[in-house]
Amino acid sequence: LTTQIFIENANQYRTLSITSTRTALDILNYFRSNKIIADSESWTLFEVINEFGLERPLRDWEYVATVIGNWELNKQNAIGFNNAVPPMFGSLHLEIKKNKWQKRHVFIRDGSVYHCKDAKVTEYIFFFIFALKSQDKIAMFENPDDYVRYLCADHLDKMKDWVLSLRAAKVN
Repeated sequence: LTTQIFIENANQYRTLSITSTRTALDILNYFRSNKIIADSESWTLFEVINEFGLERPLRDWEYVATVIGNWELNKQNAIGFNNAVPPMFGSLHLEIKKNKWQKRHVFIRDGSVYHCKDAKVTEYIFFFIFALKSQDKIAMFENPDDYVRYLCADHLDKMKDWVLSLRAAKVN
């Protein structure tokens, strides 16, 4: 499988042959050893799902060919690199059903996102929304709404911190 790997944006990329046993860490190490990216632990390989406007950090052990194989046909998806920052915790609004939001305490531990119930929200805040997408094909879900979970932060800086921390969580 030959694919383009984007580096920080859509303007810079490298074309790479990927075997079924090549992991995200293998690709990171290849790019580091060839000095395409800095030799730093802050880089993360992402799956970009344009249909949902999502970037999902890949775990080091994930097979990139399997990730690409789970994409729906004829969609503008991509694989790319980006930098990461330390983990995060705090309150976010989680869309539990379509247009129904609940405030939850959300935290990242061991590369996974957890949330626990918090006081219900009486006003909905929709300014700074981001999403978590399943690693499985959408066809695997009885309810397609479970394929993507949307979260909403109160402030832009808080949303950016969460997204960057989610990226970092996938590195560890």
